[in-house]
Amino acid sequence: MFGPIITGSHIILRPLSKTDIENRVRWFNDPDIRKTLIISEQFELEKTIRWSEKLQADDSRVEFAIETPRKTPVGVIGLAAIDSTHRTAEIYIVIGQKEFWGKGVMLEAECLLIDWAFNSLGLEKIWAEARPDNIASLITMKKIGFQVEGTMRSEKIVDGKRIDVLRLGLLKNDFKNLATK
Repeated sequence: MFGPIITGSHIILRPLSKTDIENRVRWFNDPDIRKTLIISEQFELEKTIRWSEKLQADDSRVEFAIETPRKTPVGVIGLAAIDSTHRTAEIYIVIGQKEFWGKGVMLEAECLLIDWAFNSLGLEKIWAEARPDNIASLITMKKIGFQVEGTMRSEKIVDGKRIDVLRLGLLKNDFKNLATK
């Protein structure tokens, strides 16, 4: 699914383009970033290009590039498992440019995307999975109204180790849109 261009006060969310794929692969393979993710696979450019092409015809998923007003790409954000029957979706985000960590980019990007999901897609709940040690992500999600719904013990194998995964949920009525426009 293609999404619109969503403009915030400090960032822009725009549909992912082919030129973003190399950044996406580099970011998802960065060891510092991988410490926050719930994935084991290494990303490969050709495989990711094929995945991106399929994404365009997939109504259950949408991904955006996060960029500055000066067109500097800093990360990706998206919705997966969009379920129009139950009006739910999973949100995910990766801030790939480390100089933008701790600068409010995650908060603004999540607020922009969630606002669009609730008001344009008609969703009523957004959920996320996070590692218990991904403190920055947990703080950001709690600020905007996510609640921990449970801990899935030893849920995933990441880099050969079993890890717990937290499941967080955000209902439309609990959303605190802290993004300024």
